Amino acid sequence: MSLQEAAIAAGRFGFGARPGELALIAGDPRGWVKAQLTPQRSPPPAIAALPATEDDLWAYGRWLAQVRADAQQRAAAMASGPDAPAGDMPEMSLEDAFRRGFRERIGRAIRARIDAGVSSDRPVHERLVHFWSNHFTVSAGKPASVAMPASFERDVVRPRAVGAFVDLLQASTRHPGMLLYLDNWQSVGPNSTFARASAGRAYGPAGRRAPRGINENLAREILELHTLGVDGGYSQTDVRALAEILTGWTYQRPSPAVFLSDQPGVRSGDELFLFEARTHEPGPKTLLGRTYATPGLIQGEAALADLARHRATARFIALKLARHYIADAPPPAAVQRIARAFQDSDGDIAVTMGALVDCPEVWAAPFAKYKRPEEYAVSVARALGLQGLNSAAAAQAILAMGQRIYAPPGPDGWADEESAWLSADLIWKRIEFAQGVAQRMARADVSPLDLGEAVLGPLMSGPTRQAVARADSPAQGLTLLFASPEFQRR
Repeated sequence: MSLQEAAIAAGRFGFGARPGELALIAGDPRGWVKAQLTPQRSPPPAIAALPATEDDLWAYGRWLAQVRADAQQRAAAMASGPDAPAGDMPEMSLEDAFRRGFRERIGRAIRARIDAGVSSDRPVHERLVHFWSNHFTVSAGKPASVAMPASFERDVVRPRAVGAFVDLLQASTRHPGMLLYLDNWQSVGPNSTFARASAGRAYGPAGRRAPRGINENLAREILELHTLGVDGGYSQTDVRALAEILTGWTYQRPSPAVFLSDQPGVRSGDELFLFEARTHEPGPKTLLGRTYATPGLIQGEAALADLARHRATARFIALKLARHYIADAPPPAAVQRIARAFQDSDGDIAVTMGALVDCPEVWAAPFAKYKRPEEYAVSVARALGLQGLNSAAAAQAILAMGQRIYAPPGPDGWADEESAWLSADLIWKRIEFAQGVAQRMARADVSPLDLGEAVLGPLMSGPTRQAVARADSPAQGLTLLFASPEFQRR
């Protein structure tokens, strides 16, 4: 029985222990982790209750339609004279209107994700969901995709977080969130049926705008961020080839009437995928020295399958997993073992994670990783036994600590190295968060020292134990515990 390995397992692979969990984990810490590497039968209730993907997809267009309607109303009122009523909508900047228009939808999704992490009985699986959502980033930072990240995570990542990597890659590339975020819906083959029919015209068939040509965004990120990695041996020619292969991969766009109605969208991302043959670039394409002769949807599926099984992909995924779970600069031997498991299992994520769990480096160096803000806030809530942490307030605190949930600044997601999170201001925000939670949760019958022993076990250092024991009040003791180096790291 190892309480130390139990604490490492709970913190390194999950979101930290809840009171009473260490004793349950200590009998078989590795087995506790591996037992959670099984598919999620259904999403957590708060996640399942979020709007359907189709409704999220329509949200931006509906907001635009409302903004235009409000502008027309104001223009008509002004044309009627200076004393004419301008309508009930308060005048605000476009940025304020955007923020107000999506505040509740995005806030609800963020609260659901926080609640799922805090309440999960399978925190290892939940952490892996976060890892893959960050790997295949769809960000709310782009206005047109503002409502899509939560839908993408629910449709693509949760059902496949421990399945075959090739399935995860295929589903990610087909989802409307990814196709919208990385602009593939705008990509048109220059020799496609659609492009030829639109030559010299402002609008193409069926009144659609004339094609803009090949868009390489999705192809580039698949090669650089999703599969091979920036040093994976591909060239600009390969980026272009993959972009041509993926022309025609789009989603079913609604009629304009949808944006003027209140009818909710009900379809999932899988149901919304569309292969549009008339925009697909015809002919064979050569990617990484292999020629794909069969045109159409099959061409893209075959190319993605080969990328998923490429040796460089195995190395890149292994490096990212080791960096996330072991250390910012992971031991090369561990990366090699994980890469070998990935390749030998044909990209089976559960098998690959099992190899990571079996790496001795995982258990030999506690606190090698600095928690990202969301991980930190969720671990505080779990330590407190799900009591008293308001998820809306937690979301604001996480934002203050530097992480806007579902809105990383770019397609490479949130940084996994501590240097991105260790500025003086961000550290101070963590201390403020610890103080705020401690003041709300402190009671005379709450022993901060006992709580520290319950969730950190032998990993709580002598100096931290002494500082918490000597605190002047329960609130100060909890602050010292949650601000301690042991609690900040995993």
